[in-house]
Amino acid sequence: MVLHCRTNKHGFTLTEMVIVLAVGGILTAIAIPTFLAWAPKYRVNGAARQVFSQMMAAKAKAISENNRYIISFDIANDRFTIHDDDNSDGTQDAGESVRTFDIAAAYPEIEFGYIDATNPSGDAITGAVTFTGTPRRAIFYPSGLAKAGAVYLKPAEDTTRRDRQRCITVLLTGRVRLYKHMGDDWE
Repeated sequence: MVLHCRTNKHGFTLTEMVIVLAVGGILTAIAIPTFLAWAPKYRVNGAARQVFSQMMAAKAKAISENNRYIISFDIANDRFTIHDDDNSDGTQDAGESVRTFDIAAAYPEIEFGYIDATNPSGDAITGAVTFTGTPRRAIFYPSGLAKAGAVYLKPAEDTTRRDRQRCITVLLTGRVRLYKHMGDDWE
């Protein structure tokens, strides 16, 4: 009588495990720099969309509620506030709602700022926020019109990468538009 020895091999050999770990390590080493380069662009896009959507909401509420909405920019602290100016007197009175949005907290390493370039109209950029007043502020009127100006956002560490800066403009007609810099021009 001959006995046949049967062995069931389940699992992986040490050599197979080492090869899989080495390939995984190589792929990770390739992916991390790509992700780190992509992250600031992702954050600045999010911050720009936040400012843009809040401006659009303020414009819509100014029209529907028949009173001014004022957006004030705290450039030094990278935040802005939205003031529901119920009596349209331009000042913040007791009982009028105010909401604050902290860009730096929501989108780390993103700031109000610009890299030397021209604005979407082709003129030189003169400041991170070009609305007038102290503090600088955008105003949306019940008629749908607005105080004109622009807001520029960029990753804090960027001093030369124009392609990562974003611009939100407001025209006198009340039109709000979001631009991204393509390296040579705005789109």
